[in-house]
Amino acid sequence: MSTSRLSLSRPLALLTLGAACVLPGAAEAARVKVAAVTASSSYPADDSVNYEPKQLIDGKSGTSWVEGDPGGGLGSWVELDLGGAQNVQKIQVWGGMWYSSEYWARANRPKSLEIKFSDGSVQEFAMTDAQEVQVLSLAKPVSTSTIRLKVKANYNGSTWQDTAISEIQVFDAGADDQVRPVALSASTTTAADGDGNYEAKNVADGLVDTMWCEGNAEGDGTNEWLKLDFGGPKTVSKLNLVNGMGTSLSLFMKANKATAATLTFSDGSTATVEVKATVMPQTIAFPSKSTSNVTITFTGISKGKEFNDLCISEAYFQ
Repeated sequence: MSTSRLSLSRPLALLTLGAACVLPGAAEAARVKVAAVTASSSYPADDSVNYEPKQLIDGKSGTSWVEGDPGGGLGSWVELDLGGAQNVQKIQVWGGMWYSSEYWARANRPKSLEIKFSDGSVQEFAMTDAQEVQVLSLAKPVSTSTIRLKVKANYNGSTWQDTAISEIQVFDAGADDQVRPVALSASTTTAADGDGNYEAKNVADGLVDTMWCEGNAEGDGTNEWLKLDFGGPKTVSKLNLVNGMGTSLSLFMKANKATAATLTFSDGSTATVEVKATVMPQTIAFPSKSTSNVTITFTGISKGKEFNDLCISEAYFQ
């Protein structure tokens, strides 16, 4: 791999590609917190950019683990330590280097992954050659304390022989206190550009460096809205939010942030909440409500230094 890398301080982080705002595989399952991750090898750091396995669990698609083995990466592996036995139901994989669509095409991507569990059992999954989240659903839940993902076959990159994976998420079969939307919509959306898109679905992907940004050129985001549809009545009492552009503090300062919002429930009732203008994740409590959807209308805005667009990186209810 060439040591000449683009700067990671680009104005907008890479965002997941695609136009649909209906979320595939949105059935409720609890996210498993990974305790540690190791790898067979890692590509040496260059220009202050590293490719260590910890990048796989940092909640950012724009950072990647890249193997450092000779050849194209066949046989390279990463192993997730779950900190104890978990009843694993599915694994989500961001194959390739998601730093940008250009970089994704230039580096190798896994074509087939062998998944090995702590009891020695193995399952193999085929991957599509597309810059989209790959959902590896197990035939039945597996109790395991570790998960090793081994590269069995690759899609070749146009420039580099090294194989990359940007993020991995693990879900168990237990009940989740997060109320997951089955579909999302927004009042307006910034048009996609070379870094990706800014669609509503980005607020529900578990990544802080993907985001929805409103697209009203005449305003600053005041009265723009996000709507989360749960597919049926759910009881909610907390809004978890990553405000603004959550990639880094420097990017957070560039775009508009919310300072207040009105929650509108499916029966027409509302709740007014204050929002902190901070890059840190925040939990906003409100009176418990049974509803099949919630529309978040942003009524207060803190201006950014460069972009006059309101951005929200993550939004989900409990």
